[in-house]
Amino acid sequence: MTLKMKIIILVLTLLLGAVGVAQFSGWPKARLTIHVVGEDGTAIQGAKLIFGFSTKMDYAARDLVEGLTDSSGNFTAEGYTGGRLGVQISKDGYYEGGSNNPIYQKDDGLGHWQPWDQTFTTILRKIGNPIPMYVRKFGGAIPSAINEPCGFDLEEGDWVAPFGKGKVADFIVTFTYLKYTDYNNNEATATITFSNDRDGIQEVHLPKEFSNSRFTWPREAPETDYQPKFDMHHLWSMSGHDTVMTDTVKGVDGYFFRVRTVKQGDKIVSALYGKITGGIGIGPNEGKNGYTGFTYYLNPTPNDRNLEWDTKKNLAPTPKEPTLQVRDP
Repeated sequence: MTLKMKIIILVLTLLLGAVGVAQFSGWPKARLTIHVVGEDGTAIQGAKLIFGFSTKMDYAARDLVEGLTDSSGNFTAEGYTGGRLGVQISKDGYYEGGSNNPIYQKDDGLGHWQPWDQTFTTILRKIGNPIPMYVRKFGGAIPSAINEPCGFDLEEGDWVAPFGKGKVADFIVTFTYLKYTDYNNNEATATITFSNDRDGIQEVHLPKEFSNSRFTWPREAPETDYQPKFDMHHLWSMSGHDTVMTDTVKGVDGYFFRVRTVKQGDKIVSALYGKITGGIGIGPNEGKNGYTGFTYYLNPTPNDRNLEWDTKKNLAPTPKEPTLQVRDP
């Protein structure tokens, strides 16, 4: 091989390498397939997917890839990403959903994120029977003293007389201990009890398979297993680099509750059902009295355990503060 030929080969190799670098410089591409099914596992055709990829090396620019699932419930998308991407899934008659997508961390060296072309299954939940409900995000100081019960009316969203305009004590909140040294050192204990036999509350751990849906809850409250008393404890202590925190409601997705129960013998003939999303927060109100907060949904129809909310029909007055709007079904 002559020197001239060797030089030509070397130049071509460098040019090809440069093309390769140019082709795969910046972020790698990701390719994945979303498999959309209903709650019964049947494939859903015609669901619309919108993927939020990123234009190469620019976090601010978005490269949207849209499409519909095929007869097998599948849609495949490809695009550049810095390691994360989002997907929105929608179809008439179903709650909006998303998908558990990978956080890409490994590049194969050829401009492809690994895993390449992996399939992820997501469940779309049908919209069933959304109803008007009382929905509020409440937060406020309890007006009664330590060890003095104070009733809360869920329909009115206020404490009962003489502390507020409430008429029915659905929740009876009693703070049993308060200690307030400063913002970083305080403690509180409280209980919630109820007015009627068979009223009560129970913890909820939501199904993981619905975690990507806008509607994550069971459609109905259960008929049994309501507890007549709920104990709460809050502790926040910070000293130097040492922090101690205790919260009764930590790790709980929410609660079902039953109130205004009416019985004939051992049979419940009337009751109202509802849910609390997230926890029930308590604490000392700067040492003056107790503070509590929770977001609740109350079905106003006796004996109806349906908890699927029509977001356009909130029976509670709209709060003045925009941050207190509640939008989940």
